[in-house]
Amino acid sequence: MRNIVLAMMLCAAAGCATSDGVPTMRQDCQDRYETVWIAAQTAVTRVGGRVLSANKASGAILGRLDSDVLGTEIELHINLSRMPDLQPGTLESLTVSVKASDMRVAEPDAHRIEELRSLEERYLRMVGDRAACSGPM
Repeated sequence: MRNIVLAMMLCAAAGCATSDGVPTMRQDCQDRYETVWIAAQTAVTRVGGRVLSANKASGAILGRLDSDVLGTEIELHINLSRMPDLQPGTLESLTVSVKASDMRVAEPDAHRIEELRSLEERYLRMVGDRAACSGPM
């Protein structure tokens, strides 16, 4: 099980494509974990969604956009990963990754994939508005 979780995290960090054809987008940040954590949750609401669950210890956030935003419910799977904090309170190297999924289709068409990628980019830019991040990759 641990190997599966590790493989999923590595794939997410590398921007791997998933079965629905929408790659996970990410950006690197150099800030305090708390600052990026708050920015990541705030960005969900700024793109028109709400946070369904958040686990600060694991860095996982699940957000959902209502159907009035893109015509159907969209899930945002967000993960913050970091190196061990050697000096509490100092700036840390973190990676924020986001995966947008259309709840109604397993294989979205090219137009929908572009909409989901655009949503992921917009989300990451909003995180970067409140934390020191490099921008979407």
